[in-house]
Amino acid sequence: MILKKRKIVSSIALFICFLTACWGIFWLTFIIIDVLRHGITAINPELFLKDPAPPGEAGGGLRNAFIGHLLITVFATLIGVPVGVLGGTFLAEYGRKYNISKVISTLADIMVSVPAIIIGAFIYAIIVKPLGHFSGWAGAVALGIIMIPTVLRTTENMLSLIPWTLREAAFALGAPYYKVIIQVVYRGAATGILTGIILAIARVTGEAAPLLFTAFNNNYFSLDMSQPIASLTVTIFQYAMGPYEEWHAQAWGAALMITVFILLATITGRLLIKRRYKD
Repeated sequence: MILKKRKIVSSIALFICFLTACWGIFWLTFIIIDVLRHGITAINPELFLKDPAPPGEAGGGLRNAFIGHLLITVFATLIGVPVGVLGGTFLAEYGRKYNISKVISTLADIMVSVPAIIIGAFIYAIIVKPLGHFSGWAGAVALGIIMIPTVLRTTENMLSLIPWTLREAAFALGAPYYKVIIQVVYRGAATGILTGIILAIARVTGEAAPLLFTAFNNNYFSLDMSQPIASLTVTIFQYAMGPYEEWHAQAWGAALMITVFILLATITGRLLIKRRYKD
């Protein structure tokens, strides 16, 4: 009787889980199809090769936003990835005997869940306000800080999975610790670390809130990172709120490009994980 009751409860719980999974998949599919349906009509060479037209006029593109977003993301990666990898290396290799390592790991887990707008407000307070103007560098720093916890925790976890016996074998051959890390440990954890980096880049690519406080936006083409610079996410926000149909169409096109990039980055990360553990 008790066994039968447990089977019934288990079946009900499994069915509820199945329904919630279907509900989530439905909305995810709906969003992707809706972005694809509206955005595909706006994809044309002008969107990538021309700068925005004056408000209310047809034509133009988002070249300034694509280039600006690429610059911000590249510099954010150059800021966030080295700090994250080195921090994760310290926690996994050198920080095992220090209690502060556990505190740093816990803070990194908390930072992963912190809303991006808080990071944007923080960078605004320490960089934008003292300098007196918005800048692409401030946007890159904000996105870099968002990337650090993800890369740090991924690096720490991946390095911790490498058996200590591999390090001992390298030590036995007379290799110093830094060479053991670079040539043995990093090589074994390279796929997992790269996966974390890709997922971190995918996350910051879709962030708009921190850029509103830092890089702001620019309606003109600019490569000067010391001044306000255009970004896709902020442009999407402004165009979606605008009164012009041409703006709405271009916002859908930009949203589609970001969605495709994030999907490709996520799929790449999953494939790398699958390949790592398959081997």
